[in-house]
Amino acid sequence: MLRRFTGVAISDFGCAFNAYRRDAVEPMLGSIGKQKFTKALILSGGASVQEVEVSHRAREGRSRYSPLRLLRLALHVLAGFWPQPIQWIGVALGILCTLVATGLLVYAIGFWIENSNFPGPLLLGVLVLFVLGIQGFILALVGEYLGRIQRDVEGRPLYTVEREL
Repeated sequence: MLRRFTGVAISDFGCAFNAYRRDAVEPMLGSIGKQKFTKALILSGGASVQEVEVSHRAREGRSRYSPLRLLRLALHVLAGFWPQPIQWIGVALGILCTLVATGLLVYAIGFWIENSNFPGPLLLGVLVLFVLGIQGFILALVGEYLGRIQRDVEGRPLYTVEREL
């Protein structure tokens, strides 16, 4: 899950034995400490990695990670490295509700013409679905603003320049 959402192809996120070049860490200094996965943060900024196998001792006793703690950790990864879930949910909700409302509207107009009977409750449902679709698109817009605020607060650069030509 960590590799997928962070976009960083490393095998061990949990190992705390790391060494970094100074020029790879400096652009991310504003974000370190606000993000649990420092290694993924540094590598997502464009730094390269060379992994060296180290021997790990087996854990003595039980793990401190309960299912609730693992869920919180997964949510932390989603919020820290994938700031668009609100946008995706908003767009999906907007498109789905708009398509369903359009289909129901076409059906209601056909029913009205064919039976000469005004389908008031159905058209009210169509109106509710259109409003819900508009709210979905507004939610996506709010998600975009939240993503921009998150990037500004973290101080994480969008990209780093190694050298100018």
